[in-house]
Amino acid sequence: MRLPIFLFAALLASPACAADGGQLFADQCASCHVTAGASSEAGPSLAGVIWRRLAARDDFAYSPALKSRGGAWSPARLEDYLKDTQAFAPGTSMYFVVTDAEERKAIVGYLRSGR
Repeated sequence: MRLPIFLFAALLASPACAADGGQLFADQCASCHVTAGASSEAGPSLAGVIWRRLAARDDFAYSPALKSRGGAWSPARLEDYLKDTQAFAPGTSMYFVVTDAEERKAIVGYLRSGR
């Protein structure tokens, strides 16, 4: 009986996680990034960031450190970057990090949802 209750509770929690990701993005990321439209001087637009090549937007001046990384933003790679931007790309211009693993996962889930 416990397993069905657990699974039901997990299903109910999933939409909340996406909503939390949106709120976390608004609280922690939106001062520099947008999820639609053009980039700003403060940060690149994160519209369609999942599976986009690193440093690929033409409307943002990326740091040489991030340009040199290559590859694409997989969900796991974006979580790694948010965990420690300087370890991921030493010298990158982004110093803000998300120390909480669940918050990183929620933000990446929000970005992945394309909302």
